[in-house]
Amino acid sequence: MRILLINNNKETTLTLSKFFDEKGISLDVSNEPMEGLNLIRQEKFDVVLLDVNMQVAKGFGIIELLASDDILKDQNIFIFSEEDIPEIQLKNFLRRDGVNGFLKKIADPEEILEIISC
Repeated sequence: MRILLINNNKETTLTLSKFFDEKGISLDVSNEPMEGLNLIRQEKFDVVLLDVNMQVAKGFGIIELLASDDILKDQNIFIFSEEDIPEIQLKNFLRRDGVNGFLKKIADPEEILEIISC
């Protein structure tokens, strides 16, 4: 399994990098939202973990750009946030082809692996 993690929190990306490396799972990391977007455009990932509350560019904006490129439907994106997201906004994004789940908070790597492996 090849995973792309787009998150500007370097502590989170380091923790998840170590976890997935121990499991023998390839994890590409981008702490820069636009760099992550370009990686999605250029390469194929089995799963994309996308923080929707980054400071520079919100993950929701990345979803919109992927949709306008007509490649959102080909993705397997799990969005996450450590902050509350309005329920209506969350439901609207979860209805989109290519967005397959929501994680309230990146906390337990085992739980993340279980969810994205289903």
